[in-house]
Amino acid sequence: MNFLIMTALPLGIDGVKILLHMLNFLLLMAGLTLLLYKPVLKFIRNRQDSIKKQLDDNEAAKKEAEDKTNQYQQKLVNAEKEIEQMHVKALKSITEEREIILSDANIKAEEIYNKAKTEMEYERDNAINNLQNEVADVAVKLAGNILDREISKEENLKLIDACIKEWIEE
Repeated sequence: MNFLIMTALPLGIDGVKILLHMLNFLLLMAGLTLLLYKPVLKFIRNRQDSIKKQLDDNEAAKKEAEDKTNQYQQKLVNAEKEIEQMHVKALKSITEEREIILSDANIKAEEIYNKAKTEMEYERDNAINNLQNEVADVAVKLAGNILDREISKEENLKLIDACIKEWIEE
């Protein structure tokens, strides 16, 4: 093997030079690995970890936002249900109050009607009594006039007309 190393290769390359270049390359690779590869690898791992942490934080924030959205939607649904219940309750209250007012109004209207009916009957009875009294007075006057003298048909009609006029004027 020494023989191969020592012999000159074409183009003026010598085996020792090749070995030295290989050794030099290996030393360079070891130095670069120690000086650059590990720090670059460490930087890449740190960067991967920070990206992974950001992704995890984003997922957590997204989940939290979805939870809050669900909570707000649930609150909105509950608020809508509560508003509907309040609406139904208000309608029920209004209906009950309307029924009470209508009932009171009907009772008052019935009282007013009964009072008016009673007053009307009283006034009618009063008017009938007054009319009967006046008719009786007219009949008595007419009879008295007829008995006082004997009259013809024309005078009788004149007397009746006079009594009716007198009765209307009173």
